[in-house]
Amino acid sequence: MDTTRNSIYQTSFNFFKLVIGQAVSVFGTSLLRFALSLYILDITGRADIYATLFAISSLPVLFSPIAGALADRFNRKTIMVGLDIANGCFSSLLLVAFLINQSSLIIITVAMILFGFVGAMDTPVVSAIIPSLASKDKLESANGILQGIQSLSGIVAPILGGLLYSIIGMNNILIITSVVFFLTAFLETRILVPKNESSFSGSIFKVLAEDLKEGFHYTLTHSFIRKTMLISVGLNFALTPLFIVGVPYILRITMNLSTGLYGVGVGIIEFATILGALLVGFVSKKLNVSNFYLWILFISVLLIPIALSCSPLILNYGTLQPFSLFLISGVPLSACLSIVSIFAISKVQKITPSKNLGKVMAIILATAQCAAPMGQILYGFGFEVFQDSVYILIAITFIATLSLSILSHILYRNEEDI
Repeated sequence: MDTTRNSIYQTSFNFFKLVIGQAVSVFGTSLLRFALSLYILDITGRADIYATLFAISSLPVLFSPIAGALADRFNRKTIMVGLDIANGCFSSLLLVAFLINQSSLIIITVAMILFGFVGAMDTPVVSAIIPSLASKDKLESANGILQGIQSLSGIVAPILGGLLYSIIGMNNILIITSVVFFLTAFLETRILVPKNESSFSGSIFKVLAEDLKEGFHYTLTHSFIRKTMLISVGLNFALTPLFIVGVPYILRITMNLSTGLYGVGVGIIEFATILGALLVGFVSKKLNVSNFYLWILFISVLLIPIALSCSPLILNYGTLQPFSLFLISGVPLSACLSIVSIFAISKVQKITPSKNLGKVMAIILATAQCAAPMGQILYGFGFEVFQDSVYILIAITFIATLSLSILSHILYRNEEDI
């Protein structure tokens, strides 16, 4: 009994250390990328360069399947620690460039790409570690906590980064992040993670190429994983861009809200995403493969009042009524989308063998995340075309999401719950 209790305590403590490490790493990287973007904006005065570089720094997500292959072939903890050491080294080298007045646009661009590359490599590695630190019945909660940290960093890091940039300057930010990254790496060395190294012979590049081929084959041939990836891509294509592009446009342009109300609206929607991530552990018992489509159906239904809030019928009442209607439906929609995403990822983690876990998670995350930018482009054109009738675009999103619900019902009807 004491042995079991000690084992549970040790597992919980290891997960706690992983959470702390991820919180510091994610916040530090997000803060640094935002502060560097502000610096670029200051030295160039051009918003297009600012936006382009921020987008370019996200492109390394395309390389995350390589990180997945590495995570399945080599020690995952060693890779995780190495990535934070790499962040510390990049931050330190960039500090040196600033101190000797060599912080050119090219150097900052390369640094942002490198930070983005480390972030893209880190996600599948951590995703592969989680199942070894959390029991199957706690997997949704564990993923929810880490997803909540990532969502929270999207809110806090820009605010904190802006404040620190204006108060202490770029050099001091780089000093702090360099020290923090190295301390995080040290903390992660204290996490007990089961070893998963696999022996190999021949060229490492050939081995990784074969591992990637195996990962794609397993992902595409496994019925449940293939279906889940398809639904994830659909949700990221149809709904994620609605929050990235649509929410700011609707609140600021369509509803013509003041800066204060706009900030409140965006903040509440972001908080709903975090709330959904934290609540997933409580609702996971009511969420299973057989009723998964009902949750997507509920999300699609919530788009109806959002469309109404953008219609002339409601907009004619002023700003408070459409804003309130938008939040009443947008908050549960954002929370449910977060819950559905975490649930799907957790199910994949449960059924995927450890030897393929890193590759499978990386492939799913990469394909889903690549779908979002394509959706953003379409939404950008859509809001331009329907700028006077945004409710039509939301109605199209409703049809797309409703179709995903029907597709989910068809795909999962013969799948057993996991």
